Amino acid sequence: MRVAFAGVAHSHPFTDAANLSGLGAEVAGVWDADDADRLSAFAERFRAPVVADLDALLSLRPDVVVATPRTARAADVATACAAAGVPVFLNKTIATSAAGLRRFEELRGAARWASSSVLRFAPEAVAFGYRMCAERPLSIQVAAQHDIGGFLTPERRWQDEQDGAGGTLLNIGIHAFELLDLVTGGDGIEIVGGTVELGALDTRSESAGLVWARTSGGVPVTVSVSGVPGPDEYSVRIVAESGVHTLALGDASDLGYAALAAAVVRFAAGGDAPVGRERTLAVYRTALRAAAVARGALPETVGAPA
Repeated sequence: MRVAFAGVAHSHPFTDAANLSGLGAEVAGVWDADDADRLSAFAERFRAPVVADLDALLSLRPDVVVATPRTARAADVATACAAAGVPVFLNKTIATSAAGLRRFEELRGAARWASSSVLRFAPEAVAFGYRMCAERPLSIQVAAQHDIGGFLTPERRWQDEQDGAGGTLLNIGIHAFELLDLVTGGDGIEIVGGTVELGALDTRSESAGLVWARTSGGVPVTVSVSGVPGPDEYSVRIVAESGVHTLALGDASDLGYAALAAAVVRFAAGGDAPVGRERTLAVYRTALRAAAVARGALPETVGAPA
């Protein structure tokens, strides 16, 4: 299998390339329009030919593209891959606005694209999701904490910008909303309210945010997203009729990278997408509405279906 990399904007493609290579894939080439130093480091580490543009990358006729460009370029990459008939898996984030998401909504027909938080593939999360299918929840709490200190450096500041990678509420929050979707089986989520706090960090988005929501069945949900210093933590707490059930993933956990790589291999071979497009679109609509509400915008203006 030959895999091409469209963008190396953050750490995920480095892990993806290592895991895919371990499964026997050849790194056919790499392109990035924004991060020359990261591009050089990636090319050297994986002995990947560097190409000048996206057309040149697709002319290599890869079996699959793993795309991690800066978010503003994600829809362009997906559209080009669809035109070339090449399946593409996109790492987070793929859109920071309704207009950006609409471009993915418009990719229909033979277009084969997928995106997901890697946490959806974490073995503990998968097992927890299966167990929760048999439970009747009374309340759900989800939290995503990831130190954004690295995003406050000049070369990565774009990830902290609301129109860059979505800032903390989207760039980190998408993990929380993916976990919420996993444990609710894709149930519809209505955003009720939210708030953000700036804190002492030199952030252009927020240090923390809290969102209140409910499922279509009326189960109350709270989502906490934070980027303060400290270890990573991704957790779910479900109060059910049978008792309290918890999932806790941290720095020492298997966060799902290996399982995701295996899913990308199956996708490249013609199998199902790692996550269905409608589930991914629904997660982003929810995340965009949540960010807008917490930041004070009108919810009906953000993330509405096309």
